[in-house]
Amino acid sequence: MTMALSSTAANTLIKRCFSSTLTRRCARLPAGSLSSARFTMPLVPHNTSCNTIMNHSIRSFSAMPPPPTASPPGANSPQPPTSLAPEAGLGAQDAMKLFIKHGLGKQKLQQIAAEKYNLPLVDRWQKMVATYLETQCHVIAMLGYQPNEIGISMYTQHLTQALQLSSPDVQEQLRVAGRDTYRMVLAAGFDIPSLLEDPKTKGELSIVDARNMMHKISLRMQDPDVMEKVAKRCSVSVAMNDSFEAQQIELARKHTAVQEVMVNDVYLNEKDGAVSLVQECGFGEGEDGYIRMQSAMAEHQGDPLISQYVGAAMMRLLTSAGIDMEALQKQAQAEQASS
Repeated sequence: MTMALSSTAANTLIKRCFSSTLTRRCARLPAGSLSSARFTMPLVPHNTSCNTIMNHSIRSFSAMPPPPTASPPGANSPQPPTSLAPEAGLGAQDAMKLFIKHGLGKQKLQQIAAEKYNLPLVDRWQKMVATYLETQCHVIAMLGYQPNEIGISMYTQHLTQALQLSSPDVQEQLRVAGRDTYRMVLAAGFDIPSLLEDPKTKGELSIVDARNMMHKISLRMQDPDVMEKVAKRCSVSVAMNDSFEAQQIELARKHTAVQEVMVNDVYLNEKDGAVSLVQECGFGEGEDGYIRMQSAMAEHQGDPLISQYVGAAMMRLLTSAGIDMEALQKQAQAEQASS
């Protein structure tokens, strides 16, 4: 999970929640900010609504126990940072890679990979994003940020501000570091080691090809049949009451429904013998083709035109799912103000 730093949140959202180009996850859980630097990505527009979704997708980490070095509630703990140096962002990416290669992140991703024949792709994708976000929360906690969605949001904001004042070389270093971290997570979580070598042997996907593919995907996302399926799956609420917890479970259910339709009816649909979208784009068949496409698109996650394509289509799908973006935005703003 890095396209344009300012869209980190959006990214996270996409990855986790919508499996799409990722955007990006955690609501149910989410990928994508799945890495503030890497998921500088965007697959969704740079706007408050996307950030709102991202906040909800990471919400499951709000109750995450603090790291061992965190101060107990009520203690005179240090105040969170008010700014961030680009070097700290690069260091955070290095720490992420360390945990993914050698730490608990590696163990959890290996467990996800081992469930390939027991759990659907969407369930494993959500677990993968959750692992990424959990690791990121602990990394940024060592920099003084809260290990939850508020901390990730603040970290992303500070990193974006730092990048605006950085040289092009530093910006590129952070972009590449985030992209590579995300690919490491995909490769480990879905047991496809060649993801890390493909760009070296085959070259990166060109921006022209990436834009054409995402335009095609955005059109498929807005197909009337796809939107109708999302609406039907989300039309009947299963919430037992009006409590906050019940509403969060209902929101997570809708996010999952959208993601399942995205994967099965947008990317992998082979109805009536037709070639799936991932095959049509040259990434191969089935799940592996889908993962390879996500990995390839990571190179251009911050492209504004791609963000526009996917962001507009995603907003229409969320509306079809009955997800009130305005209400989510207001709730996120209220939580931010009270933090």
